[in-house]
Amino acid sequence: MGLSDGAVVGATKIVDHGSDSARWNVVLVAEGYKSSELLQFHTDAQNFVNTLFATAPYDTLQGAINVHRLDVSSTDSGADNPVSCGGSGNVATYFDAQFTPSICRLLTVNDPNVINAVTANVPAWNVILVLVNTTVYGGSGGAVATFSMAPSAMEIGLHELGHTAFGLADEYEYWAGCGESGHDNHPAVEPSEPNVTIDDNRMTIKWSTLISSVTPMPTTANADCTQCDPQADPLPPGTVGAFEGAHYYHCAAYRPQYLCRMRALNNPYCAVCRRRIVETLTPFLPPKTIFKELKDAKAEKMEKFEKLEWKEFKEVKLELKELEKVIVEIPKLKDAEGDPWLDPGIYERLARIEASVERLAHFITQEERPNVARGALAGEPKAAANRAAPTKPGNSRKR
Repeated sequence: MGLSDGAVVGATKIVDHGSDSARWNVVLVAEGYKSSELLQFHTDAQNFVNTLFATAPYDTLQGAINVHRLDVSSTDSGADNPVSCGGSGNVATYFDAQFTPSICRLLTVNDPNVINAVTANVPAWNVILVLVNTTVYGGSGGAVATFSMAPSAMEIGLHELGHTAFGLADEYEYWAGCGESGHDNHPAVEPSEPNVTIDDNRMTIKWSTLISSVTPMPTTANADCTQCDPQADPLPPGTVGAFEGAHYYHCAAYRPQYLCRMRALNNPYCAVCRRRIVETLTPFLPPKTIFKELKDAKAEKMEKFEKLEWKEFKEVKLELKELEKVIVEIPKLKDAEGDPWLDPGIYERLARIEASVERLAHFITQEERPNVARGALAGEPKAAANRAAPTKPGNSRKR
């Protein structure tokens, strides 16, 4: 089953926030939709877009994102589903979507074929999500993300997007299920992903700047490493710390919060995941949007906020240039009649500039600079000023 079982129909830009070269481009790809079902794919794709833009922190970063839809027809509907998983066997689809017999919820496609089709139609793509036309629960994240049209489809898509676009790890503490052997203690190797760690030290843990000084470390400990930890969250929801049980292991691995979308669906992204998303997408925001986010963030932090317009920068710059001219001319006037500093107009101009500069300074100084979006938390380290566009992701497959 493969490329002879259907055809690429074409691409449509369904969210346009600017040139593809300047924005972060999401491509939604149809798999397992017959020609007569492509209108349903259009609906499914739009539902995902609506969910994406209603979810923090994407809701404040919409201006950075373009969305494209790639219509691809298949001979049959659905995906290969082994009998051992309760399915009825193989079907003929263009990208050969299939559920994996060993872990039935793991839904994969032929990644190279998907990437080739997308590159031919949307060369500037940044992330690819394949929507698979089956109501059987499943998904995966790797070089491309896949998710089925199960009842929780949109949540699956957001979870898999976390893997493929932002390099986020699974925060749940099992591989196939709780109680399995071989997943008691995490190997003593620090994971590369930003949202899991083997380090429970308050000062050296990856997300140390997000942890309150009164939060215990580790925040939870699993009393039985042969099982998933059954204890409830001992702290207020949203507390950042080091919660034991993550990255497919019951013990010796930690996640930032008790709950996160990368641990269990229908939960918000944790603070660390939000930070990674914000850092990745902010460089793709239009300049006006960035300025608006700065003002909005500042307004949230201060009860009283004086609106700042770019025009003020120009006015102050012009005033300073005029004063520079006066200062340069002063030595020439030392023998001239009259003292220019006795002119009250000079002091009025100086006072006006001083007030403007003071107003600007409290807004843009390093100490008072707000974060660039509501998804980022106060006190987080600044991301590098010069960020390259995300490279195409690797081939590791997450579930």
